[in-house]
Amino acid sequence: MGKSIFLIVAVMMLMACGGKKAQTESTDTTADMDSTAILAQEEMIGLIKELYAAEAKNEVGIDQLYACHTWRKMVAAVEEKDSHVAEIGFFNEDYWTQMQDSNPSDLEALDIKFEQLDVEKGRATVSFLLHSSVQDVRQKFEFCHEDGNWRVHNIIRYFQDANGKEEESNLMEGMRNYLDEPLEEETRQH
Repeated sequence: MGKSIFLIVAVMMLMACGGKKAQTESTDTTADMDSTAILAQEEMIGLIKELYAAEAKNEVGIDQLYACHTWRKMVAAVEEKDSHVAEIGFFNEDYWTQMQDSNPSDLEALDIKFEQLDVEKGRATVSFLLHSSVQDVRQKFEFCHEDGNWRVHNIIRYFQDANGKEEESNLMEGMRNYLDEPLEEETRQH
């Protein structure tokens, strides 16, 4: 009987040690995932800051450097359609800053918050306030992980409607809807 109790205690102790090892491995995996998420967040924050530093200098090629393939293709399709429109097309301002004239030199992304981050799926949603001496604009970027880098996939803007209620404007969705509409000349012919 004494040997049986000793054996049971020894087995329980070994199981406890194995449990501790499994617990440590689980913690390490969580730490690895956390460090991966932290690195992804740092990369996206850096990208936002670089993008607006370039915008503040009115540099060209912002889309090539910071936007994903889908965004660039959609913008190219919208610009192609706009080339056949006599009036103002879809974009009436710089879609990165919401400004019609050249951008001020003091653009700064503030209050950056990650609303959603899935490193494994390569998706993130980040909200921030774009501050400048001209205006403050609240918006979100939807990111995708593409070609080994995080890229802006969509811009969601916030604005006040006629009643003062805050509304969202999803640019990717807006561009899709715009491209689905027939040109005015096509509408008149039918």
